[in-house]
Amino acid sequence: MRSHAGKRWFLIAAVITMIAITAYILWGGRDSRPNVVLIVLDTTRADRLSCMGYHRPTTPHIDRLAAEGVVYERAYTTDFWTLPAHASLFTGLYPSQSHATRQTQHLPQANLTLAERFKQIGYDTSAFCDNPWISKDRGFDQGFDRFYEAWRQTYDEPRPGLKRALGWLDQQPASGKPFFMFINFNDAHLPYQPLGDFFFRFIGPTRDKQRVLDLAGIHNGWAHLAGKQPLTATDYQILGELYDAEIAVCDDSVGQIVDRLRALKALDNTVVIVTSDHGENLGEHGRIDHIASMYETTLHVPLVIRYPARFDAGQRVGQLVSLVDIAPTILDVCGLGDDTGLLDPLMNSLANADRIDRPYLVAEDDPPRSDADGGYVKKNFPDFDTTEVDVRIRMIRNDRYKLIWRIDHGSELYDLHADPGELTDISREQPQISEDLRNLLEQWMKRVPTGGAIPLLRSQDEKSLEILRSFGYIR
Repeated sequence: MRSHAGKRWFLIAAVITMIAITAYILWGGRDSRPNVVLIVLDTTRADRLSCMGYHRPTTPHIDRLAAEGVVYERAYTTDFWTLPAHASLFTGLYPSQSHATRQTQHLPQANLTLAERFKQIGYDTSAFCDNPWISKDRGFDQGFDRFYEAWRQTYDEPRPGLKRALGWLDQQPASGKPFFMFINFNDAHLPYQPLGDFFFRFIGPTRDKQRVLDLAGIHNGWAHLAGKQPLTATDYQILGELYDAEIAVCDDSVGQIVDRLRALKALDNTVVIVTSDHGENLGEHGRIDHIASMYETTLHVPLVIRYPARFDAGQRVGQLVSLVDIAPTILDVCGLGDDTGLLDPLMNSLANADRIDRPYLVAEDDPPRSDADGGYVKKNFPDFDTTEVDVRIRMIRNDRYKLIWRIDHGSELYDLHADPGELTDISREQPQISEDLRNLLEQWMKRVPTGGAIPLLRSQDEKSLEILRSFGYIR
């Protein structure tokens, strides 16, 4: 009897132990390495977030995240459009280094991406992308176990990328593995057509509703840039109100992701980064969109990081920060090195208290190759001279001054302390400052040479090309 009873109790104990082990693995015993969630609010300029001082309550969810983490008040992109800026986020390299430019129109396979690094060490990797520039076709799926192209879905389903991302998060506790998740929300990109109740959230009560609807139909800035679509000061204001509503949509999506992480008890062990690839013009300098713009409206982007283990809550950092700083920061906080020797995570990480402040920042863009598709602009605006925008352009700024250099097309100089709106070009009044910054930029360009050996990608993906043409990107 004692023998049978002993066996019975042994079996019961074994079952209880197995249940306990299973529960521990599923809910409490997952790999302790931090998760990473990198969220890009495509086309979001820094000064339209309420946590950055904006007068409208556009971002209550991001504001809460910022209060629990760090806000970088002077973060800048490396280019004014999607593909090269995302390449900088994925690789920690400038466009000239990654060769993801208008010259190539893809992220070459030779690059080592964050997703590849995480996959190599056993992370689950997943991406959810709203913008067709960030596609498998363009090389951005490198290292991802799952790469969901939300822009392929019909618009009958609102926010398909968010829905899939939330569903994927719900499955992660069962895997017991840490994860790297990238999300691109493209709501703030033209056309500004905010979802549902968001549409009229910030529209002034006296606005002409038909004019609001007309402006919501603008898909890109080419007609305005070519002088074929004049807009009034009131039109710019309405576009700004629609844009603010799109920022609120993005903020709501961020809130849902963070709330899901919180509900899963995973938030404190997750490095959450919210940033943007570039900003947007909303009438400044007589422009809309972000075409060929190196002004603050298109280069100054938001950056919020929450990870209690390495970042104290409530900080606001005023140092100059670039998108190329994000990859080494992620590698550092996750305990990863850099086999390429290009990133130096320990020194360049934003989590490093001994990090040396950047004395200046650089952004760059190169013109498309002459054999690139020239259909859109030539067909729709045959009299428009594209040399204004199809030019090699560089930006360099220090704490106070900013130089925009269109190589072989002159330069502009602004005193950002006295003239934050960049209304007065002082390059003639301050030739020595212009020369000093240009010399510094030339030295940087020698260290980061522009390559020309990577071929132009000639995409055969008609779905993505159709969308990119509507945005005015494929010309």
